[in-house]
Amino acid sequence: MNSEPPEALSFAERLRLQRARLGLSQEQLARQLSVSFATVNRWEAGRSRPSARAAAALAELEASASRGQQPDQRPGAEQSPQLPIGQSSFVGRERERAAITELLTRSRLINLTGPGGVGKTRLAIEVARRWEANGGEVVFVPLEAIQPPRPMVSVLASRLGLRERPGASWRESALAALRGPPRLLLLDGAEHYREEVAGLAGEFLASAPNLCIVVTSRVVLGVPGEVCWATPPLDCPSVAAGARDIAASDAVQLFIARASDRLPGFSAADVPPHAIGELCRRLGGLPLAIELIAGWVGTLSVREILQQRVTLLEYDPPGAPGSRKLADVLRASYGLLQSGQQRILRLLSVFNTPFSLADVQAVTGVSEQEAAGAVRGLVDASWLVVTRGLEQNRFGMVETIREFATAQLREADEADEARRRHAMHFADLAIQSSSSLAGPDVRQWVARLASGVDDLRAMMQWAYENAEIDLGLEVGAALWRWWLTSGRLSAGRAWLDKFLTAAGDRPVRTAEESQRIGRAVCAAAVLTVENGDYAEAVRLATQAMGILEPLEQDDDLALAATVLGSAQRYLGDRVEARRSFQTALDLRAAAGDRAKLAMATNNLAVLEIDDGNLGRARELLEQNLIIKRQLGEPRSIAIGLVNLADVLIKDGRWQAARTSLAEAAQLAVGLPQITGLVLSSQGELEARQRNWKQAAELYTDAVAAYGIGGHTHDVIGATIGLGRACHELGQADEAARHLRAAEAMAHEIANPQLLDQATAALAETASDAADPLPGNLTARQAEVLRLLADGLSNKEIAARLYLSPGTVERHLGTIYRKLGLGGRVDAARYAVEHGLAQHPNREML
Repeated sequence: MNSEPPEALSFAERLRLQRARLGLSQEQLARQLSVSFATVNRWEAGRSRPSARAAAALAELEASASRGQQPDQRPGAEQSPQLPIGQSSFVGRERERAAITELLTRSRLINLTGPGGVGKTRLAIEVARRWEANGGEVVFVPLEAIQPPRPMVSVLASRLGLRERPGASWRESALAALRGPPRLLLLDGAEHYREEVAGLAGEFLASAPNLCIVVTSRVVLGVPGEVCWATPPLDCPSVAAGARDIAASDAVQLFIARASDRLPGFSAADVPPHAIGELCRRLGGLPLAIELIAGWVGTLSVREILQQRVTLLEYDPPGAPGSRKLADVLRASYGLLQSGQQRILRLLSVFNTPFSLADVQAVTGVSEQEAAGAVRGLVDASWLVVTRGLEQNRFGMVETIREFATAQLREADEADEARRRHAMHFADLAIQSSSSLAGPDVRQWVARLASGVDDLRAMMQWAYENAEIDLGLEVGAALWRWWLTSGRLSAGRAWLDKFLTAAGDRPVRTAEESQRIGRAVCAAAVLTVENGDYAEAVRLATQAMGILEPLEQDDDLALAATVLGSAQRYLGDRVEARRSFQTALDLRAAAGDRAKLAMATNNLAVLEIDDGNLGRARELLEQNLIIKRQLGEPRSIAIGLVNLADVLIKDGRWQAARTSLAEAAQLAVGLPQITGLVLSSQGELEARQRNWKQAAELYTDAVAAYGIGGHTHDVIGATIGLGRACHELGQADEAARHLRAAEAMAHEIANPQLLDQATAALAETASDAADPLPGNLTARQAEVLRLLADGLSNKEIAARLYLSPGTVERHLGTIYRKLGLGGRVDAARYAVEHGLAQHPNREML
C-alpha cells in the first residue's frame, strides 16, 4: 500500500488518496467542495488546480478525516463508516429499492447497469442502507477513485480494515475476511475495472457463501450468475396525467426537491404542473439532468427552462470551469464504447421513435450480424432501452442521451447522410404500406406505421426541405389510407397541399409526372371528403379525373370517380353521385379486380339505402360480403357488415342486425372510423328499440371514436343520435346542446342532408312554450353567450359546442354588434342581467 505522507505527494495524487479514504466518488466530492464533477475530474488528472476557496475546503476535509470524522458528520450522529454521506435528500425509487432488496434474497451478484447520470450509485447506496438496517455489514468500494498501478483488491482490503501481513497477499487476506458473517460488497463504477471485478467477483462468491455483491457499472461484466438489473430513468408523468399524478411522479418530486434546495420556499404550487411534467419527460427522467436543470429555478421560469433545456445543460458559468456535468458524464461513457459502436450510436440518433433491428440495418448500412452485435453492445452499455414485444423487440434512447448522440453525429459530419438514409427508409416503408393497408394484413401495417409516426413526419419534412417533390408526392399518394385509417386527415391534407403547391410551380414534362400528380390530387380528395370539406373534395376529385383520364390509368381513375361520388352524395346530389359511382363500377368490372368491384358495388348499395330501396340494397350487400369474406380484408368486411346492419335495422330485423354488428366490432379493433361506425349503428339499433340509456352511451362513444379519426360528417350523425336519445331521457338542455352543435357543424361543412336532419331533430325536440331569446339572438348565439358568461375561453366554448375557435370568434363578433356590446365583460354582464348565465363568473364582473 502507498504509505508516503500526504505532503510528499502531488496535489492530484493527494486528492485521489483523500477521496478514497473518505469513500467518496468524484461527484460526491464535488458536492462537498461546491464545485462541478468535471472540475474534480480535471484536478485528479493534473490538468488544473483548485482556487484558494476550494483548496481551503479540501484542507478542512483532510483535517476532518485526520480526526476520524466523515465530512459534515455531527458529534453523536450515527453514520455508516463505509457508505458515503448523501449531500441531498434521496427522492423516490421506492419500487426500485424494493425490487433490488428482494432480488438480493435470490441472487448473490447484481449489476446495476445504466448510462451515466441515471442514478446507479445513489440507488445502490440506498439499497445498502437497507441491508445495514437489517443487521448486515456493508463494504463500499468506489472504484473510480483507484489510480493505476494500485490493484483494486488492495483498496478493498483497506476498506475491510486489513493490514498488510508478511507472506499473505491482499487477495488472500480479503478472501479470509469475507468468509465471515453476511456482508454486502458494493463495488461502484465497475466499468473502470471490468476484467478485475469480473475475476474477483467469481472468486469471492465461490469462497464466501455469506457474501452478496452489488455492482454499479455502465457495462455488463459477463460473469456466470450475474443478474443485470437495468437502472431505469425516474418515473415521469404521462402527457394525459392530472395535477395529482404529476406531483406523485418520482421525476417531478426530484425536480421540486432540488429546486427547493436552490430556492428555499419553492414548491410545486409555484409553477404549472404540466410544464414540470413536460420538462421531466423531455429530460428522459434522467436524475442528473433533472438536478442540473433544477438549478436554474429562480433565474428562469419553468417554461423558459423547458424551451432552453438543451442550452442550459451545457452552460459554462463564469468561475466554475467545466461545469457541464451531464455532457462530461455522457462523454465519459461514450469513450468506453468501441469506435464502431460509437458510429452506430450516432447514426441511431436520427430515429424519433423506437426502432427495430431491420431499421438499424437500413440506416447504418451494416449487415444483419453487425447490426445485431452493435445493438447488443449498446444495450449492454445502457445506451439503448429495450421495449419488448411478443414478435419483435424495439429499441430507443432516453431523450437526453439522444440529444447527446445527435450532437456527436453533427460533430462527425454524418448528419446529412444519416438523415437521407433515414428518410429513404421510411419512404420505402410508406410506399410498401399502400397496398397492404387494403389487404388482410391491415392491422400489422397500422401498428407498424403508428409506431413510427414521428419518423414518417420527419421523412416528409426532409423531403420538403430538400426539394424532393416527386418523393413527397409519391409517398403522400401512398399514405392516404394510413392517414385515413389512423385519423390523421388534417396532417395528410397539409402535406399533400405542400407538395402539390410546390409541384404546381414547375412544368410537367412526362406522363409519369402527370400520373404522380394525379394520384396525389386524388389522395387529397379522399382525405378532404372524409374531413367533411365536400365542395373542395368535388374540385379535387374532378381535377384528378381530368389528369388521369388521358393517361388511361383506370384504377386511379376509378378511385377518383368514387371520391367524387361520395362528395356529391354528401352534398345531396344523389343523381350525380349515382353517375360517378356507376363510372367507378364500370372501370372496376373491366379491370376484373374482385375486391375493388365489391367496394364499388357497396357504394351503389348505399345509394339504394338512401333512396329507400332496402330489398335491392340488402341483395347487393349480401353478395358483396361473400366476395369480401373470400378476400379476407377485415376493414372492408366490417364496413359491409355495418351497411348490412343498417338495412336490417330499417327493416326491423333487430337480432340479425345485432349479430352483424357484433362481428363488425371484432374486426374494427384499432380502426377508429370503423369503430365509430359500429358504435353509431349499435346506438341506432338500441334507439329503434327505445333503449334510450344504452343508445345515449353508444352514441357518446361513437362521437369520441369519430373525433379521434377526424371524420366530421360521421361525428355529426352520431351527435344527432345522441341529441335525440338525451331528449327521450328527459335531458332537454343536453339534447338542445348536442343538436345545435350538430346543426352548426353540418352548416360549416355544407352538408345539406345532415343539416336537414339536425334542424328537423331540433324542431321535434323544441319546447312549444319556449320564450323568445333576448336581443333577437339565435339559439346558437345565446348558447355561446351563456358559456362566455360561465367563464369559458373561446377554445373551451369551441370544444363544448363542437365548433372551431374561428367560428366562436365570428359568433361573438355578431353578438357584440347585435347587442351593442364593447367586449367580453359587457357580454357577460348582459348574459347575467337577461337570465342567460346559469353560473356567472363573479370575478369577471
